[in-house]
Amino acid sequence: MTYYQRAKDLFKMIEEGKLLEALDKYYHEDVIIIADDGSERNGKYQAQEYDKKLLREIEEVIGGGVRTIAANEEGRITMVEFWIELKFKNGNKKKIEEVAIQHWEDEFVIRENFYSKK
Repeated sequence: MTYYQRAKDLFKMIEEGKLLEALDKYYHEDVIIIADDGSERNGKYQAQEYDKKLLREIEEVIGGGVRTIAANEEGRITMVEFWIELKFKNGNKKKIEEVAIQHWEDEFVIRENFYSKK
């Protein structure tokens, strides 16, 4: 499986509402995830806890999707441009437009950086 195919499957799982399953399948135990604000989640456990908390706060996914996926197979890097619009249980809505740059080690994401459209 190419890195492009892995990234495509990862985001397909997320679109299907399988965020935690995608994290478990594709993320390295020692992954480092850097949010657009510079905050870090170190390790799969911390990433899972962050996502579980986020999922508890979401009332509805209004929409979302992948715009573009690109891959540098030799460099083991994928880039995914996506958007999602959420309604939270507190009544707030938020549209997120981001690019995720993923560095892969074998079949797992070892580092992921997010860059948001402001």
